[in-house]
Amino acid sequence: MDKNNNADVSRRRFLRNAGVVGAAGAVATVVAAPNGMAMADEPRQTSRRADCDYDVIVIGGGFAGVTAARDSMKNGYKTLLLEARNRLGGRTFSSEFAGHKIELGGTWIHWSQPFVWSEVQRYGLKLKETPEPFVEDKQTIYVLHDGKRIELKGEDLGTVAQAVNAYFAEGRKLWERPYDAKHTWEALLAVDSMTAADRYAQIKLTPLQRTIVDAYVAGAAHSTSDRASYADVSRWWSLPGWDLSLFVDSLGHYTFKDGTVSLINAMIDDGKPEVRLSSPVTKVEDQGNRVLVTTQQGDTLSAAAVIIAVPMNVLPRIAFSPALDPALVAAAKEGHTGSGIKVFVRTKGKLPTDGKMLGIADSTQPLNLLVTYAKAEDHTIFVGFGSDPGKLDIQDRDAVQQVVSSFFPGMEVQECYGYEWTLDPYSKGTYCSYRPNWLGKYYDHFQKDRGRVVFGQGDHGEGWRGFIDGAISAGSLAAKRTQTLLG
Repeated sequence: MDKNNNADVSRRRFLRNAGVVGAAGAVATVVAAPNGMAMADEPRQTSRRADCDYDVIVIGGGFAGVTAARDSMKNGYKTLLLEARNRLGGRTFSSEFAGHKIELGGTWIHWSQPFVWSEVQRYGLKLKETPEPFVEDKQTIYVLHDGKRIELKGEDLGTVAQAVNAYFAEGRKLWERPYDAKHTWEALLAVDSMTAADRYAQIKLTPLQRTIVDAYVAGAAHSTSDRASYADVSRWWSLPGWDLSLFVDSLGHYTFKDGTVSLINAMIDDGKPEVRLSSPVTKVEDQGNRVLVTTQQGDTLSAAAVIIAVPMNVLPRIAFSPALDPALVAAAKEGHTGSGIKVFVRTKGKLPTDGKMLGIADSTQPLNLLVTYAKAEDHTIFVGFGSDPGKLDIQDRDAVQQVVSSFFPGMEVQECYGYEWTLDPYSKGTYCSYRPNWLGKYYDHFQKDRGRVVFGQGDHGEGWRGFIDGAISAGSLAAKRTQTLLG
């Protein structure tokens, strides 16, 4: 089978998989009408302007868009939320696998992430913890290195800490204020051209240490280290406070007990915007006094302002008039580097240890991190992350078995499950990670409003951009700027 046929088979598997799990992210607080419209239960308010159908139209129903729609409604504006998919949530996707609630996209949150944590508190949402989260004496860790499988024990764990700390030693200087890049702008521009892999030439690591660090770099960038930006990866280290234990804890400890969709539902129920699902937008035309939005179904809707909350990689799908900033188009066509894979694996039998198991491999391997996600008496669920979808078909049980066996010999894979975000036409990638030179080339162009078109994409902004937290922040700020625009 040639490469093109392989791609076709993978796409068919993706479409089949998407159809199977499509209902899992359904929004409980809206009901679908035959034309794809979903209406909240309460009567619609009227637009403030007679020549506009809505005060605000939000395009994109991920966390950024849902936040912007909720806040716009609370600001007193008649608001419509348009989402291309048949569900809300964007690159978060609550589903089930082998009797366990799982997240096919964005998953973990943390108290170091202020925007999402405040939403949890606001709505009283329940959280759950990853099994035995990061307790050193309850982890069995294996590293694939130089063709061998090495178990890390005792002082080896201290070596890991030394390696990670050495790699990110410049993080505080680069991101003294992680929510204010301009504060250390000269320092960031000085390393802007560096890839994450370039950093290895500046520090002294053993080959084993480099393998371990490279696994975490791949997890942060969701890409190979030679494609990712060193400055951007360093931002991850700085956000939780330049500390290894907090770094690890913030990236994999707490999840929503009832799924990320529970927060989406709470936001929609609170704000009660009008929602239309399965409504891709094809054109946005700013006429100066109002904005016209055309959907794929041929409907043209008018609003006093429009908030763009779609992933940056899909911006070229929409025709803008006036045309978009050329820098935005160039960045979208380059595409951010977040393009890896996430796969859930059910293995036969109870986990052969009291704690959890962790497999580590460098960013060139099919999976860079493989970790215990849930445990049962007769099976174990692992979640794996890889930097390149071309290196592992996550729908192929035999292929996944081969990779799992390299980490944990003797473990039998019963089934595997995942969502191929790089094939999804409404995401074209996973979470946003910047390329080298993007700060200098594009940073000042991202999230810049144009006329009555306001940008609130979770891929950009300060702080935890690319995370659920960053998306909520971006949507909230966009709604605030829209309020200033409309008065």
